Order: sequence, then structure tokens, then C-alpha cells
Amino acid sequence: MRPKDNIEQRNAARQMDEDDNVELDPEVAWKTNPNPWASWDGENGIATRRSFVRELDPTRYRDPGKKRSKHSFRKEFQWKLAIALLVFAAVWGMFRYDTEWTLKGQALVKQALTDEIDFAAAASWYKDTFAGAPSFIPIFQDEPQKAVGADGTVKLPIVSPLPESSLVRTFAEMLNGIELAGSSEQEVVAAETGRVLVLTEQDESGATIVIQHANQRVTVYGKLGDAKVKVNDWVEAGDPIGYLLKAQGTQPSLLYFAVKQNDQYIDPVGVIPFD
Repeated sequence: MRPKDNIEQRNAARQMDEDDNVELDPEVAWKTNPNPWASWDGENGIATRRSFVRELDPTRYRDPGKKRSKHSFRKEFQWKLAIALLVFAAVWGMFRYDTEWTLKGQALVKQALTDEIDFAAAASWYKDTFAGAPSFIPIFQDEPQKAVGADGTVKLPIVSPLPESSLVRTFAEMLNGIELAGSSEQEVVAAETGRVLVLTEQDESGATIVIQHANQRVTVYGKLGDAKVKVNDWVEAGDPIGYLLKAQGTQPSLLYFAVKQNDQYIDPVGVIPFD
């Protein structure tokens, strides 16, 4: 054997030793080994690289950390777009011709677009298949839930200040309120929860009460014969605040009622429920 051959053999052996000392990524080694459990040592539970890891094939291995190729995404998008265009063209062509088979297809498409979904049947199928209803879908729930306001504000009740009354003069006539006709000395109630802001003394036209409500709203009650509240009293919707004047002869007793929103008179009929 020539000295040159001995040198080459020693270099090759050294290269093999260096390759044996290279540590592979554990995840890569596990994925590339066809049977990682076969050569484990039963005593110490330790396996060497040579015992169970084969050499990597660079043509078959793809780094899982690499991102998906843009070309594959583009191809997938092109295929989906092509399929969608074919479906659209088929439906469009179906409605262009009136043949026996196109008429049947048109009927199926129209039925699919117009018929309502049978949620009860869908819920029954879901329960039978998955042993329970999907609680995250409200329509599948057994007990209907009460609606909740999305604005986060408390909805206070609003009532008519003179129940079972009739409208005598409209807002279009008076421009600053309405007149309601009631029975003699009928009780008048607060239309909404609020604080008594003004109470005038009774004169020939009667007394007037002004109540401040939330949301910059004010209600005015005029032509009262007697008041049951004082200034700064807190009243709830429907609480008695006074009485109408005593009727003269066959004439009904009248109540002047006005609503101001942000210092502007508005039609009470659009705010207060009247009988």
C-alpha cells in the first residue's frame, strides 16, 4: 500500500468520526427515523445516533419551519376561482334556456334561495349526531333568552298623564303642547320618572307642574285644580301629582300637556302612549 493511500484512508476515517459527532435536531431525527423504538437499549433506555437515525435525504425532507410557498397559495386560489366561475356559468346558462332539464334545475335553485332553513330539523340532527345542541348558536337553544338593550342604558317606563282621555287639541294647532279632555277632578299622574322642578300657584287657569326627567327631557302639566307634590319631590312614572279642575256644566275638564327635549317643544304623541 502506498503512503498516499494511507493518508486518504486516515482522512476518510477522520471525516466519518466528525460526522458521528454532529448532533441532529431531535425533531428532525424523530421524523426521519422509520422505527425509532427498534434499537433502544433496554437497560439504560439510551439510543445513539448510529443505532436508530438514518441519514437525511435532502430531496425528501422539507423544513417544517418554512412558510408555505406563495406559488402553492396562488395555484389553490386559481383552482377555487376556476371552480366558482364554472358553477356561476352553469347556473347562468341554466336560466338562459328553457328545456326540460334546465327548468328542473331552475326550480331547485329558486327553492334553495327562497325557502327558509328548517332550524328545528337541523337542531334535531345535531342533537342525534353529537349528543347535544350547540349552545353557541342561539336559535338551537331550548329556552328563548330575553332581549337585552345594546346601548347599556336603563329603559324607564312612560305612561299617559291622563289615562282614558281624549285628544282635544293637537300639537299642530298649539305648537307647544296638546290638550287632553278628562272627567271632572280626574287624577293626573307623572308620565315618566323624574324630579318636580316647578310648581306654580293655582289661579283662574289652574296650577302648573314641571318635572325634569333623564336625557334632557321635561314634561309640563297645566290647568291643574290641585297639586299633590312639592318642588324637589321625586316621582315615579304613574305616581299621582294632582287633579284636574272641577268641570263647569257639561264641559269636560282639560289638561295642558307639553314635552320639551333639549329645550325644544316636541309632539307628545310621538313620545307618550295615549289610549
